[in-house]
Amino acid sequence: MGGIRSTGLSAALGIARHVAALIGGAWQPLAQPVWPRMPMLAEDGPRDWQCPGNGGILCHCEKVTRREVEAALTGPLAAQTLAGLKRRTRVTMGRCQGFYCTAELAELTRGRLVQPMMGHDDGA
Repeated sequence: MGGIRSTGLSAALGIARHVAALIGGAWQPLAQPVWPRMPMLAEDGPRDWQCPGNGGILCHCEKVTRREVEAALTGPLAAQTLAGLKRRTRVTMGRCQGFYCTAELAELTRGRLVQPMMGHDDGA
């Protein structure tokens, strides 16, 4: 096992060349890369709370809907931690820092996160 003492920028091309030589012709690039679609978190674009059937607003400070949280928990890059859920939806990141939405969020995420919120687990 070896390590590289570099930010990666200056070493990236040399490392890529070395790895390509190691694997020979075994690697084939994808014909068309598939990029997962992530939600719009900017304030200037359309947001889910403005659309009907969103399940209601879960986090009022950041206007995060139940549907957005469900999508973040079940999508192709499903959030497995509260930190991941925050990065995808901004839930609990508003002015109250989750004071008002944490209890409902804990119920919604029960059994779905690697580390349960507020001590809940699958058997509770």
